[in-house]
Amino acid sequence: MKRLHVSRKASLRINAALDRWLPPALRDSRPVAALVRRMYGPLTEDISEFKERAFYLSRSDYARFYQNLRSKVDQGVTDLTPESLDGVIAAVRGTRVLDVACGRGHLAELLAADHEVVGCDVAVMAGRRGSARTVLYCEGNLEELPFRDDAFDTVVSTHTLEHVQHLTEALTELRRVASRRLVVVVPRQRPYRVTFNPHIQFFPYKFSLLAWTGTERHHTCEVVGGDWLYVEDLDPEGSPPSAP
Repeated sequence: MKRLHVSRKASLRINAALDRWLPPALRDSRPVAALVRRMYGPLTEDISEFKERAFYLSRSDYARFYQNLRSKVDQGVTDLTPESLDGVIAAVRGTRVLDVACGRGHLAELLAADHEVVGCDVAVMAGRRGSARTVLYCEGNLEELPFRDDAFDTVVSTHTLEHVQHLTEALTELRRVASRRLVVVVPRQRPYRVTFNPHIQFFPYKFSLLAWTGTERHHTCEVVGGDWLYVEDLDPEGSPPSAP
């Protein structure tokens, strides 16, 4: 399948233009849905139909859909912009780091230069991961991570929460295995039935994300490189919430 190379910054501009300037009636129309279908290889079901059923699927069926998904758009080794990538790396604290939904392992390998890194994903496929010997890769679902409590100093999860079926459970798991800090990146995207990705969770505004994360702990939440970068400090004693 021939793939079109589009940078993350370019895809952000395209999605922003469609989300902000195309009327909702057209955004969710059949012509746009047809265009979305052309961006993928053979689909077991349309993206819009998948979104209708996503919250009813079993964990295995849900994972199977993603494992069979083949996009004709290639954003390179990471879907992080250079700015958000730098922001994530700068936010890491401690030596033990978990990269949840590590994808091709690009971020995990960069972090491995100064940290002990574990990369976790629902399906670790041969040939898809990087070559850094200091990174340990393993399979695991975000909603039920195979690690003990407080196993890592920092837990990183980038461009993942927009895909999960149960957001509360996912955040609980990320916090459970992190002892010092949680670092999350999600797209700043408006909810539509027809989108160029199978996202089922959407965070168009800051409050859209904070509604799920809460504000009980010390945190920062800002747009970096076009996406939301959320950093939360985890403290058994609890920390005062950040100022708005």
